[in-house]
Amino acid sequence: MTSTGISLDFDDLPGALVVYDADGRLTRANQSALDLLGAAAGELTGSSAADAGWLVTDAAGWPDAENLHPALAAIRTRLPQREVIARVSRPDGAEVWVQVDAVPVTTSTGSVSHVVATLVNATRILTDNRLPHPGYADRVVNEVTEQLAGARLDPQAILSAATSTLSRLRQGTWVATLLNKDPRTSRVVASNDADPQVAAYIESIQLRPGAPPFTISTRVIETGEPMLIPSIPFDEFIAILNPEVREFLEKNAPPLGSPVRFLGVLVAPMRARGAVVGTLGLFERRSSNPLAERDVRWVQTIADRIGLAADNAQLYVDAVSRLERLTALRSVGLAISANPDMRVTMRVILDQAVAGLGVDAADILMVDESDGMLGLIASTGFRSTSMPDFRLSVAEGLPGQALAARRIETVTALGAFSQFRRRSLFAREGFKSYGAVPLIARDKLAGVLEVFHRSPLQPDEEWLGFLDALGSEAAIAIDNASMADRLKHGAAAGSLKSKTPLPPLSRIETEILAYVVEGLPNRVIAEKVHLSQHTIKFHVGQMLDKLGVSNRTELARKATQEGWF
Repeated sequence: MTSTGISLDFDDLPGALVVYDADGRLTRANQSALDLLGAAAGELTGSSAADAGWLVTDAAGWPDAENLHPALAAIRTRLPQREVIARVSRPDGAEVWVQVDAVPVTTSTGSVSHVVATLVNATRILTDNRLPHPGYADRVVNEVTEQLAGARLDPQAILSAATSTLSRLRQGTWVATLLNKDPRTSRVVASNDADPQVAAYIESIQLRPGAPPFTISTRVIETGEPMLIPSIPFDEFIAILNPEVREFLEKNAPPLGSPVRFLGVLVAPMRARGAVVGTLGLFERRSSNPLAERDVRWVQTIADRIGLAADNAQLYVDAVSRLERLTALRSVGLAISANPDMRVTMRVILDQAVAGLGVDAADILMVDESDGMLGLIASTGFRSTSMPDFRLSVAEGLPGQALAARRIETVTALGAFSQFRRRSLFAREGFKSYGAVPLIARDKLAGVLEVFHRSPLQPDEEWLGFLDALGSEAAIAIDNASMADRLKHGAAAGSLKSKTPLPPLSRIETEILAYVVEGLPNRVIAEKVHLSQHTIKFHVGQMLDKLGVSNRTELARKATQEGWF
């Protein structure tokens, strides 16, 4: 009884009030608290604050790093926790924002006996779009920019740094999609700090060979405009996806901890140098603080910064890759000119193929002129020891296709490996991608260079060009070895003949002719005599006219048979 004659029971108090014991278990809640939290007394009494699932944030909605329930914080510190903002999920699926004041009550010994907490419903204030949220956009833009500045110059690292930072700052699944050089394909990086399995699941969709692009990302890329869906029923969201994606979802259920009734979706285009290079999207469960137009602005700012950073990183990676590939081709050229052992040269070519193409294994099959079969002459990167036992027909599967069509063949679909007679070997090796280039020397098929990878590949024009260049070098090495063998036998037969005088050639022509006899290509000869390839070609043409022969092969044969070298 008060001095005014009014008696108030605990349940009659107008404000929401809850009490926790020293272990953080809720022991009592008045009716106002039960109404606010949307639960009956029997559901709350005895529940642990640690299991309440409250998300402690600042006033703008940014998660607290420790996310410690205010009652537990009061028990730990033995200090009042004032004006703590938390997002609470009610049993009916709705979410409310509460401002909490948790005050510890201590015993004479200084230990906490219980905590009394008052709850104020702040949902309307915090979710009113008309009210300013100071620093809401600037903070996330600054933090993401700092992460981008410190990330490695690699597109994958850029996307990972950005999405993981965003997921930490705002709950939900962040998905960054970056177009590859072939715009029909893209790389996808997803992050969900609270549920990493969901992020891994999204990435797994795009790892499948021939995976279709995400529907919303495709629309945003095509229009160049952001797409905002503040709230959409989960079933309706699934319905707007590509049929291929829906089929994948049906066969592989998403790892959702609890059913999702509604989603908020925001996808913005990532732009760089006036072009759309990808998208940045946020997918979150509907909350009491739904996505709004104000979010579009700061997400778009971040998307553009990520797009520019990823594009710059890709330019850097491409430049380094081109330099490494040019160096590799020079190393192969030097190996061809310096080492007469063809197998050593082939080993160098394969090593450069594995490094420059980023593949796991490679081999070279050469056509045996005695029976027309393909035989293995060099390999690298295979786990099996039975590779040398294979002899294949030139019509066998994909190597045969490359030879017959005289073009590069690539395979990134697992089903195509059934065409291989070696499919059991490839199954043991775990290969998922394959490429082959025919080796053509003097318009004659000499063999095939094959490359294999244990994960999906997305070859672009530069990748294919480097594979083709390595195939040309391998063809030259095989042709040089064949030429040297023929010249060796020709020299033995020609040693019985009388030598004829060397026709009147200039000093440089005589030097070039000697290199032609060795089987060196114009590019290597040009390096040795310090002239351009065009000048070498001109001198070779002059010698063809002077000596009455029609091509380099006849020129080398005549020089050997006549005993000039």
